[in-house]
Amino acid sequence: MTDFLTPELLDAMETKFSAEKEHRQLSWLELSKYNLEVMKFRDSLRRSEQQAKKELLKCRKQHEQKFISTRKIMMCQRHQTWEEITQDFRRQYAAIPQDDEEAKAKFMLMLYKEYYFSPTLIGSIVNKSSKVVWMWLEEWIFEN
Repeated sequence: MTDFLTPELLDAMETKFSAEKEHRQLSWLELSKYNLEVMKFRDSLRRSEQQAKKELLKCRKQHEQKFISTRKIMMCQRHQTWEEITQDFRRQYAAIPQDDEEAKAKFMLMLYKEYYFSPTLIGSIVNKSSKVVWMWLEEWIFEN
């Protein structure tokens, strides 16, 4: 966001705030310049947010496609239905000792990174809500 703070915008803001401090009205030219710079800033910020949303959607779609292909491969290799495979993952997670948080985290990361499971599916396997899994993943991504 600081990339969008241009010298012109900073000058216009300085002019506006100094005028407020001195209890005077901005001239028409100063006010127009300020409004123009603020508009440019908002437009740049909006474009940046739209680009970030597009990238996120693109990554999610790629993740979903990888999951679909991985799911098909797993079903063919194991000769099991999808429900049997998810039950197997539930048993593996249940086999992890309750106090071993690191092993639980590694298991959830394995499901997300290697098998491309969605946070909703991971939540159903580890018996947590999808929001909790989303927040945990975002926190993990932020830390790493």
